[in-house]
Formats: sequence, C-alpha cells, structure tokens
Amino acid sequence: MSPWMGYIDDLVRREIAIFLVLTLGGLACQPPPPPQRISGRGVVQQVVRADQRLVVAHEELPGLMRARTSGFTVRDPTLLERVTPGERIRFTLEKTEQTLYLVAVEKE
Repeated sequence: MSPWMGYIDDLVRREIAIFLVLTLGGLACQPPPPPQRISGRGVVQQVVRADQRLVVAHEELPGLMRARTSGFTVRDPTLLERVTPGERIRFTLEKTEQTLYLVAVEKE
C-alpha cells in the first residue's frame, strides 16, 4: 500500500467532518419558525390575575386539542381586564415549539 493512501484517507475524513460540522451547525443556527396562530371560541370560566391566566371552556381547537376547559397564559396581562366569567369570547393563541400563549380576546 502506498504511503499516500493513508494521507488521502485522512484528508477525506477531515473534509467529511468539516462538511458535517458546517451543515449541522448551519441547521442549528436557523431561526425558529414563526408562531402558529390558532383562533377559538368559548366561555370564560375564570380570570386568574395572579397567574396571568384565563380559564376558558372552549370548542375544539383543530390540530391542537379537543373541546374542553383549559387555562391559557396571556402574553399581555391587560387582556384579563377585558373579560369576566360567563362571557362568550373569541380568542387567538400563538403556539411555538415551546410555548402557547393567549394573545388576543374579544367579546362575542
């Protein structure tokens, strides 16, 4: 075997390693996808100011959850001042890979 074969094998291995580092590193540096916006309707059950949470008995949220009562953390605490228990509302959620926030609410 030629002494050059070991040298060429090392070069190929280094090039593959550099390619993988650049490719995988580039993927890790991609910005996260934009949040998914989900609209829903329901009835306010509870306004929990201490936890910045709105508890809503809501219809099915397609692709997210079946109809049920859920507590949603609000991104803006002033949203809690717009509603009271018993009111029918329309609301918007923003979902990322790691979070789910209620970002808009209006009375029906």
